Amino acid sequence: SVSFVLGARNVSKISQVIHKEKAVEVAIDYDESAYAFEFFEKKAQIRSLLNISIGCDKKCAYCIVPHTRGKEISIPMDLILREAEKLANNGTKELMLLGQNVNNYGVRFSSEHAKVDFSDLLDKLSEIQGIERIRFTSPHPLHMNDAFLERFAKNPKVCKSIHMPLQSGSSAVLKMMRRGYSKEWFLNRVERLKALVPEVGISTDIIVGFPNEGDKDFEDTMEVLEKVRFDTLYSFIYSPRPFTEAGAWKERVPLEVSSSRLERLQNRHKEILEEKAKLEVGKTHVVLVENRREADGQIAGFE
Repeated sequence: SVSFVLGARNVSKISQVIHKEKAVEVAIDYDESAYAFEFFEKKAQIRSLLNISIGCDKKCAYCIVPHTRGKEISIPMDLILREAEKLANNGTKELMLLGQNVNNYGVRFSSEHAKVDFSDLLDKLSEIQGIERIRFTSPHPLHMNDAFLERFAKNPKVCKSIHMPLQSGSSAVLKMMRRGYSKEWFLNRVERLKALVPEVGISTDIIVGFPNEGDKDFEDTMEVLEKVRFDTLYSFIYSPRPFTEAGAWKERVPLEVSSSRLERLQNRHKEILEEKAKLEVGKTHVVLVENRREADGQIAGFE
Protein backbone atom coordinates (compact mmCIF):
# COMPACT_ATOMS: atom_id res chain seq x y z
CA SER A 1 0.00 0.00 0.00
CA VAL A 2 1.03 3.62 -0.51
CA SER A 3 2.01 5.55 2.61
CA PHE A 4 2.85 8.89 1.04
CA VAL A 5 3.16 10.54 -2.36
CA LEU A 6 5.60 13.38 -2.95
CA GLY A 7 5.99 15.47 -6.07
CA ALA A 8 9.42 16.35 -7.44
CA ARG A 9 9.21 19.72 -5.65
CA ASN A 10 8.74 18.15 -2.24
CA VAL A 11 11.70 15.81 -1.84
CA SER A 12 12.83 17.84 1.16
CA LYS A 13 9.62 16.87 3.00
CA ILE A 14 10.46 13.15 3.18
CA SER A 15 11.76 13.37 6.74
CA GLN A 16 8.54 15.11 7.81
CA VAL A 17 5.96 12.80 6.27
CA ILE A 18 7.53 9.51 7.36
CA HIS A 19 7.08 10.51 11.00
CA LYS A 20 3.39 11.39 10.66
CA GLU A 21 0.65 9.02 11.78
CA LYS A 22 -1.61 9.84 8.85
CA ALA A 23 -2.20 6.75 6.74
CA VAL A 24 -1.63 8.49 3.41
CA GLU A 25 0.31 11.72 2.94
CA VAL A 26 0.06 13.52 -0.39
CA ALA A 27 2.32 16.50 -1.15
CA ILE A 28 2.51 17.55 -4.78
CA ASP A 29 2.10 21.31 -4.40
CA TYR A 30 4.83 23.88 -3.86
CA ASP A 31 5.60 26.56 -1.34
CA GLU A 32 8.89 28.31 -0.69
CA SER A 33 9.43 26.47 2.59
CA ALA A 34 9.40 23.18 0.69
CA TYR A 35 12.62 24.03 -1.14
CA ALA A 36 15.39 23.56 1.39
CA PHE A 37 18.97 23.51 0.12
CA GLU A 38 20.02 22.28 3.57
CA PHE A 39 18.26 18.98 2.93
CA PHE A 40 20.81 18.00 0.30
CA GLU A 41 24.35 17.48 1.54
CA LYS A 42 26.90 18.42 -1.10
CA LYS A 43 30.49 17.28 -1.04
CA ALA A 44 33.26 19.79 -1.57
CA GLN A 45 34.00 20.31 -5.26
CA ILE A 46 35.50 22.95 -7.51
CA ARG A 47 32.41 23.17 -9.73
CA SER A 48 28.95 23.01 -8.16
CA LEU A 49 25.38 22.91 -9.49
CA LEU A 50 22.80 25.30 -8.05
CA ASN A 51 19.09 25.33 -8.87
CA ILE A 52 17.52 28.77 -9.25
CA SER A 53 14.07 27.86 -10.57
CA ILE A 54 11.64 24.99 -10.87
CA GLY A 55 9.16 24.11 -13.62
CA CYS A 56 8.41 25.65 -16.99
CA ASP A 57 5.74 27.95 -18.44
CA LYS A 58 6.56 27.29 -22.09
CA LYS A 59 4.30 25.12 -24.27
CA CYS A 60 6.72 23.53 -26.74
CA ALA A 61 4.77 21.00 -28.79
CA TYR A 62 7.30 18.19 -28.30
CA CYS A 63 8.02 18.61 -24.57
CA ILE A 64 6.42 16.99 -21.52
CA VAL A 65 8.32 19.01 -18.89
CA PRO A 66 5.57 21.58 -18.13
CA HIS A 67 3.16 18.71 -17.40
CA THR A 68 5.57 16.87 -15.10
CA ARG A 69 7.26 19.77 -13.30
CA GLY A 70 4.46 22.32 -13.19
CA LYS A 71 4.51 26.08 -13.58
CA GLU A 72 7.77 27.99 -13.47
CA ILE A 73 8.69 29.25 -10.00
CA SER A 74 11.82 31.19 -9.09
CA ILE A 75 13.62 30.28 -5.88
CA PRO A 76 14.00 33.41 -3.71
CA MET A 77 17.33 35.13 -4.25
CA ASP A 78 18.24 35.19 -0.56
CA LEU A 79 18.09 31.38 -0.44
CA ILE A 80 20.24 31.09 -3.56
CA LEU A 81 22.83 33.56 -2.28
CA ARG A 82 23.03 31.82 1.08
CA GLU A 83 23.60 28.45 -0.59
CA ALA A 84 26.18 29.94 -2.96
CA GLU A 85 28.11 31.36 -0.01
CA LYS A 86 28.11 27.93 1.65
CA LEU A 87 29.44 26.36 -1.54
CA ALA A 88 32.14 29.02 -1.84
CA ASN A 89 33.22 28.43 1.75
CA ASN A 90 33.40 24.73 0.92
CA GLY A 91 35.82 25.28 -1.97
CA THR A 92 33.58 25.91 -4.97
CA LYS A 93 35.14 28.21 -7.56
CA GLU A 94 32.58 27.84 -10.35
CA LEU A 95 28.78 27.83 -10.10
CA MET A 96 26.53 26.23 -12.69
CA LEU A 97 23.05 27.71 -12.31
CA LEU A 98 20.22 25.38 -13.31
CA GLY A 99 16.67 25.96 -14.49
CA GLN A 100 14.42 25.11 -17.41
CA ASN A 101 14.49 28.78 -18.51
CA VAL A 102 17.15 30.34 -16.29
CA ASN A 103 17.12 33.76 -17.95
CA ASN A 104 13.41 34.09 -17.14
CA TYR A 105 14.36 34.13 -13.46
CA GLY A 106 12.07 36.35 -11.38
CA VAL A 107 8.78 34.56 -12.12
CA ARG A 108 6.27 34.04 -9.29
CA PHE A 109 8.07 35.39 -6.28
CA SER A 110 5.85 35.82 -3.26
CA SER A 111 4.87 39.39 -2.39
CA GLU A 112 7.48 39.71 0.36
CA HIS A 113 10.37 39.17 -2.04
CA ALA A 114 11.80 42.03 -4.05
CA LYS A 115 11.33 41.69 -7.78
CA VAL A 116 14.65 40.91 -9.45
CA ASP A 117 15.64 39.45 -12.80
CA PHE A 118 18.31 37.01 -13.92
CA SER A 119 20.94 39.69 -14.55
CA ASP A 120 20.39 41.01 -11.01
CA LEU A 121 20.98 37.51 -9.66
CA LEU A 122 24.19 37.13 -11.69
CA ASP A 123 25.47 40.44 -10.33
CA LYS A 124 24.75 39.45 -6.73
CA LEU A 125 26.37 36.03 -7.12
CA SER A 126 29.43 37.72 -8.61
CA GLU A 127 29.92 39.63 -5.35
CA ILE A 128 30.45 36.44 -3.33
CA GLN A 129 34.06 36.04 -2.28
CA GLY A 130 35.57 32.81 -3.60
CA ILE A 131 33.23 32.44 -6.58
CA GLU A 132 35.40 33.09 -9.62
CA ARG A 133 33.21 31.88 -12.47
CA ILE A 134 29.50 31.51 -13.19
CA ARG A 135 27.78 29.48 -15.88
CA PHE A 136 24.11 28.70 -16.43
CA THR A 137 21.81 26.40 -18.34
CA SER A 138 19.41 26.32 -19.95
CA PRO A 139 18.40 29.79 -21.09
CA HIS A 140 15.60 30.39 -23.60
CA PRO A 141 16.32 32.47 -26.71
CA LEU A 142 13.08 34.42 -26.19
CA HIS A 143 14.49 36.03 -23.05
CA MET A 144 17.80 37.07 -24.62
CA ASN A 145 16.91 40.74 -24.99
CA ASP A 146 19.49 43.49 -25.43
CA ALA A 147 19.53 44.34 -21.72
CA PHE A 148 20.34 40.75 -20.76
CA LEU A 149 23.03 40.35 -23.44
CA GLU A 150 24.70 43.63 -22.46
CA ARG A 151 24.91 42.68 -18.78
CA PHE A 152 26.08 39.18 -19.72
CA ALA A 153 28.90 40.77 -21.71
CA LYS A 154 29.91 43.20 -18.94
CA ASN A 155 29.99 40.80 -15.98
CA PRO A 156 33.61 39.59 -15.68
CA LYS A 157 32.74 36.52 -13.61
CA VAL A 158 30.15 35.17 -16.05
CA CYS A 159 31.85 32.73 -18.44
CA LYS A 160 31.56 33.87 -22.02
CA SER A 161 29.84 30.74 -23.22
CA ILE A 162 26.11 30.37 -23.58
CA HIS A 163 23.57 27.73 -24.58
CA MET A 164 21.10 28.92 -27.23
CA PRO A 165 18.73 26.04 -28.02
CA LEU A 166 17.75 26.53 -31.66
CA GLN A 167 15.78 23.26 -32.13
CA SER A 168 15.23 24.04 -35.84
CA GLY A 169 16.48 26.60 -38.33
CA SER A 170 13.14 26.67 -40.12
CA SER A 171 10.68 29.38 -39.09
CA ALA A 172 7.82 27.15 -40.20
CA VAL A 173 9.00 24.26 -38.02
CA LEU A 174 9.70 26.59 -35.10
CA LYS A 175 6.09 27.78 -35.34
CA MET A 176 4.85 24.19 -35.24
CA MET A 177 7.12 23.56 -32.27
CA ARG A 178 5.55 26.55 -30.44
CA ARG A 179 9.01 28.00 -29.78
CA GLY A 180 7.89 31.61 -30.07
CA TYR A 181 10.69 32.89 -32.33
CA SER A 182 11.75 32.69 -35.97
CA LYS A 183 14.98 31.81 -37.73
CA GLU A 184 15.61 35.50 -38.40
CA TRP A 185 15.00 36.45 -34.78
CA PHE A 186 17.43 33.79 -33.55
CA LEU A 187 20.14 34.94 -35.96
CA ASN A 188 19.58 38.53 -34.86
CA ARG A 189 20.20 37.55 -31.23
CA VAL A 190 23.40 35.72 -32.20
CA GLU A 191 24.58 38.72 -34.22
CA ARG A 192 23.97 41.04 -31.27
CA LEU A 193 25.72 38.66 -28.87
CA LYS A 194 28.80 38.30 -31.07
CA ALA A 195 28.98 42.07 -31.48
CA LEU A 196 29.18 42.38 -27.69
CA VAL A 197 31.38 39.31 -27.08
CA PRO A 198 33.29 38.36 -30.26
CA GLU A 199 34.95 35.35 -28.56
CA VAL A 200 31.70 33.94 -27.14
CA GLY A 201 31.19 30.18 -27.26
CA ILE A 202 27.70 29.10 -28.31
CA SER A 203 26.15 25.66 -27.87
CA THR A 204 22.75 24.55 -29.11
CA ASP A 205 20.14 21.80 -29.41
CA ILE A 206 18.73 20.71 -32.77
CA ILE A 207 15.93 18.26 -33.50
CA VAL A 208 15.73 16.77 -37.00
CA GLY A 209 12.76 14.93 -38.41
CA PHE A 210 10.11 16.91 -36.55
CA PRO A 211 6.64 16.17 -38.01
CA ASN A 212 6.18 17.85 -41.41
CA GLU A 213 9.86 18.90 -41.63
CA GLY A 214 10.59 19.08 -45.35
CA ASP A 215 13.83 19.29 -47.29
CA LYS A 216 13.67 23.11 -47.37
CA ASP A 217 13.16 23.21 -43.60
CA PHE A 218 16.24 21.09 -43.04
CA GLU A 219 18.28 23.25 -45.41
CA ASP A 220 17.29 26.24 -43.28
CA THR A 221 18.75 24.43 -40.27
CA MET A 222 21.97 23.77 -42.16
CA GLU A 223 22.10 27.46 -43.10
CA VAL A 224 21.91 28.51 -39.44
CA LEU A 225 24.65 26.00 -38.60
CA GLU A 226 26.90 27.60 -41.21
CA LYS A 227 26.18 31.15 -40.06
CA VAL A 228 26.50 30.60 -36.30
CA ARG A 229 29.18 27.86 -36.33
CA PHE A 230 28.17 26.47 -32.95
CA ASP A 231 30.93 25.33 -30.60
CA THR A 232 28.83 22.47 -29.22
CA LEU A 233 25.90 20.70 -30.85
CA TYR A 234 23.40 18.41 -29.14
CA SER A 235 21.41 16.89 -31.99
CA PHE A 236 18.67 14.28 -32.06
CA ILE A 237 16.07 12.61 -34.22
CA TYR A 238 12.57 13.62 -33.12
CA SER A 239 10.75 10.98 -31.10
CA PRO A 240 7.13 11.45 -29.98
CA ARG A 241 6.38 11.80 -26.28
CA PRO A 242 3.03 10.72 -24.81
CA PHE A 243 0.73 13.54 -23.65
CA THR A 244 2.50 16.15 -25.78
CA GLU A 245 0.83 18.07 -28.59
CA ALA A 246 3.18 16.77 -31.28
CA GLY A 247 2.91 13.24 -29.93
CA ALA A 248 -0.68 13.08 -31.19
CA TRP A 249 0.15 14.18 -34.71
CA LYS A 250 -0.12 11.55 -37.44
CA GLU A 251 2.53 13.01 -39.73
CA ARG A 252 5.96 11.40 -39.42
CA VAL A 253 9.21 11.93 -41.28
CA PRO A 254 10.53 8.50 -42.36
CA LEU A 255 13.31 7.26 -40.10
CA GLU A 256 15.74 6.82 -42.98
CA VAL A 257 15.23 10.47 -43.96
CA SER A 258 15.69 11.69 -40.38
CA SER A 259 18.79 9.53 -39.96
CA SER A 260 20.32 10.88 -43.16
CA ARG A 261 19.65 14.45 -42.07
CA LEU A 262 21.15 13.87 -38.64
CA GLU A 263 24.28 12.31 -40.14
CA ARG A 264 24.74 15.23 -42.52
CA LEU A 265 24.21 17.76 -39.72
CA GLN A 266 26.66 16.08 -37.36
CA ASN A 267 29.30 15.51 -40.02
CA ARG A 268 29.26 19.15 -41.05
CA HIS A 269 29.46 20.24 -37.42
CA LYS A 270 32.53 18.03 -36.92
CA GLU A 271 34.17 19.80 -39.87
CA ILE A 272 33.34 23.17 -38.34
CA LEU A 273 34.89 22.11 -35.03
CA GLU A 274 38.07 21.03 -36.79
CA GLU A 275 38.24 24.38 -38.58
CA LYS A 276 37.75 26.26 -35.31
CA ALA A 277 40.27 24.08 -33.45
CA LYS A 278 43.00 24.95 -35.95
CA LEU A 279 42.51 28.62 -35.12
CA GLU A 280 43.30 27.90 -31.45
CA VAL A 281 46.73 26.37 -32.09
CA GLY A 282 49.39 28.38 -30.28
CA LYS A 283 46.93 30.24 -28.05
CA THR A 284 46.94 30.12 -24.24
CA HIS A 285 43.74 29.83 -22.21
CA VAL A 286 43.01 29.83 -18.48
CA VAL A 287 41.42 26.51 -17.44
CA LEU A 288 39.74 25.57 -14.18
CA VAL A 289 41.12 22.09 -13.45
CA GLU A 290 38.50 19.59 -12.31
CA ASN A 291 40.27 16.26 -12.66
CA ARG A 292 43.86 15.03 -12.61
CA ARG A 293 44.81 11.52 -13.69
CA GLU A 294 47.59 10.36 -11.38
CA ALA A 295 48.91 7.70 -13.77
CA ASP A 296 50.13 10.12 -16.42
CA GLY A 297 49.45 13.54 -14.92
CA GLN A 298 46.80 14.37 -17.51
CA ILE A 299 44.40 17.09 -16.38
CA ALA A 300 40.91 18.07 -17.54
CA GLY A 301 38.77 21.11 -16.96
CA PHE A 302 36.84 23.99 -18.48
CA GLU A 303 38.09 27.20 -20.02
